[in-house]
Amino acid sequence: MKYIFTPLVVLFAAANHVANDDVPQPVQRVLRTYCYGCHSEKTSKGEVRLDTISSLDAKVRLDLMNKLQEQIHFTGMPPQDEKQPNAAERKLLADWVRGELLKSNAPLIEDKLGYPDYGNNVDHDKLFSGAIKDKPFTPARRWLVSPQIFKGRIIDIFRLKGEAYSKYKSFYGITAPFVLPDRSGIRDYALTPLDGGHLLVMLTNADWISQKQIRAARVKKGDFKADYFENPSDRFSPPTPSAFEAVILNTAKPSDDAIIAAIQAQFGIVLKRPASDREQAKYLAMTRSAIDLAGNTEGLRQMLVAVLLESEFLYRLEFGEGAADADGRKMLSPREASYAIAYALGDWGPDPALVRAAAEGQLKNKEDYKREVLRLLADENYYKGVIDPTMNNSDDTSHPKIIRFFREFFGYPNAVKVFKDNKRSGGYYQNPGRDSSGTPGRLIVEADKIVDLCLKQDRNVFENLLTTDQFFMYHNVDNEKGLKIIAGWRELYETLKDTDWRKNPEKVFAEHQELCKKHNVDLGKLTHSNDLRRVMEYFSFTFGKGNTPFTTFPWAHGSNFKYSESYSIGGTPGSPFRGEERYDENHNLNYPVVQPFKLANHMGLLTHPAWLIAHSSNFHTDPIRRGRWIQEKLLAGRVPDVPITVDAKIPEDPHMTLRERVESVTGPAQAACWKCHQQMNPLGYPFEKFDDFGRFRAEEPLENPENLIKKAKRENDADSYKAKPVSTVGNLRGTGNSKLDGPVKDSFDLIQRLSKSDRVRQSIIRHAFRFYMGRNEMLSDSQTLIAADKAYRESGGSFKAVIVSLLTSDSFLYRK
Repeated sequence: MKYIFTPLVVLFAAANHVANDDVPQPVQRVLRTYCYGCHSEKTSKGEVRLDTISSLDAKVRLDLMNKLQEQIHFTGMPPQDEKQPNAAERKLLADWVRGELLKSNAPLIEDKLGYPDYGNNVDHDKLFSGAIKDKPFTPARRWLVSPQIFKGRIIDIFRLKGEAYSKYKSFYGITAPFVLPDRSGIRDYALTPLDGGHLLVMLTNADWISQKQIRAARVKKGDFKADYFENPSDRFSPPTPSAFEAVILNTAKPSDDAIIAAIQAQFGIVLKRPASDREQAKYLAMTRSAIDLAGNTEGLRQMLVAVLLESEFLYRLEFGEGAADADGRKMLSPREASYAIAYALGDWGPDPALVRAAAEGQLKNKEDYKREVLRLLADENYYKGVIDPTMNNSDDTSHPKIIRFFREFFGYPNAVKVFKDNKRSGGYYQNPGRDSSGTPGRLIVEADKIVDLCLKQDRNVFENLLTTDQFFMYHNVDNEKGLKIIAGWRELYETLKDTDWRKNPEKVFAEHQELCKKHNVDLGKLTHSNDLRRVMEYFSFTFGKGNTPFTTFPWAHGSNFKYSESYSIGGTPGSPFRGEERYDENHNLNYPVVQPFKLANHMGLLTHPAWLIAHSSNFHTDPIRRGRWIQEKLLAGRVPDVPITVDAKIPEDPHMTLRERVESVTGPAQAACWKCHQQMNPLGYPFEKFDDFGRFRAEEPLENPENLIKKAKRENDADSYKAKPVSTVGNLRGTGNSKLDGPVKDSFDLIQRLSKSDRVRQSIIRHAFRFYMGRNEMLSDSQTLIAADKAYRESGGSFKAVIVSLLTSDSFLYRK
């Protein structure tokens, strides 16, 4: 029973042996036979003793029982090279541990299995074997809406005339009451409950929303002038619905009919349904009482707030409707289905056609679902929006949520959370800061472009995302416009290169004034001006050396295009460093105007700088993290977290590369660590060909004062150190294909093999299932996953085919 760790057990393990008097004799026999050899007084491996369970403090014992249950469930004990209990003995031990946990009302393993960290728990081979014939379903549930859907619901409150969602960028007075977990992987699970913290935020939100809902009517009533705003920064003033206006403008107390009309209007606006008779009666009494106490306007507003605080506003409700089938399943109601389909494909509620389909009974079977899913996938406008508004210059695309799946799956947006030492980059790297996502933000946007391209092509999507040699960099104008800019600049350079532009720029400008003005070149001396001499210096270093300049001048206001070195190609010439213009051999970018372009020494998203930075540390690469990502995301494996008693530090050694230092503490010689690290390290080592900025390299600088060769001349330049060649040899296992498993020479070899693996394709589909279902797969979802995999293969690798398959599956249609 190795590798079960708990921090306090060791405090009690030093005590003399105490018989486990309250442990049943049959259980003691199992423990004695299979466990005490490693976890008793003589050995206590992992600082755990099981022969003293009865003497442990209650909290320590409970912690140990939790660890035991997990190890038993995942067959992590005894180790594979030790004698194993039979099925009956294992069940006996599992039932006893479960009973002990139930006595303390402690979480059971089945309670944990729904969480993302346990997503790969279900046996992969069983899922795709075809042997499981159970009818798929999803448990009936309330699913707390995502922050993106929450924003859409707020927009819908004010979108009274069916305007485009893009009209509403943000609301000054709204705070999302919840955020998705801050981690790599699928994050929007139907697990989070609504709590008091959420409702406290919603109280403030509801106050702001209700004030805005009635503002126009209050202006008409004369409460204040139209140009008056309590907060000058918040000048949003939507129209007031007529039912609300009728109550506010009434000089007498409103009739019950008027109040009911207002209640039904608010239910329709906020909850997208009419109030039931019971709800109507409750809200009528409450509103009438509030009006009697505070007057028409404030009494009405209290009703508006109360509806906004209905938990249904923050939940997606999926319970099913009608009689259960022979397997106990109920199909989603048409209304539930309309929201499930709409929110699966985007962040907005059902469009008019989907609302109509639900109302007219046209969402009753798989063909109905398929019709609506295909229609919305073909709609280029309904969901159109910015992929990520938090990133500088993020693109618009027709279906941002589909791209979000791959962002969450690959995890490259986490690059903005890794802060780097700018000096180590040679000065080009800009960390995120106020109102800027910095260099990683721009790299993330460029990774998004690759995903968007592959999705638009919709052929062999998974393989292409892993192996493409087509990349984007600095692509801020379309190809046609970029070619025109370069052609014009070349004309200017060729015309003026032999003139006396260095010593007499005024004379040259006067003689070629029309041409200069055509290309916005002047004689200005301002920081960001296109001064003739500055422009010609730039062109001399680019065109003059056979290179193509980037289509935005490096001194342009707001230009932060200085990170081309992360793509392992020349640095951007002329990049300002504290006001200093740089033209040297290291800044010789030959800009690819037509994009995407073929990038040497790179292959797919796993060698994209955004992914490499996201899976690195602040100062180093991270072969462990990179290897774990491959193991869990591509090979459907499960790696335990670092035991809490392990101090996971990499030793410093000025003579060793990072890989050598990692191997010294986690390699095969360290048996206790290697048990888990053999699943990660050999998959991460091949990426040591790239540094922690994403740059391709042959050697690793040994960044230690002892190895310093030369201090940098400029403040932001990198110092020079002795270096050692990097080793990229690794090993792949777990693909399920002996022809693919085995030693790999580098990341490109590894990626090529992974791209050919059935298990990798199926693993990506498992993660797509979680994204669209909001939960982990169960064995009963086997037929759904097999069908999605088949749809992908038979469609030539279409991800849209996977979406259609998932959203027309029994797992999506039925609740139980």
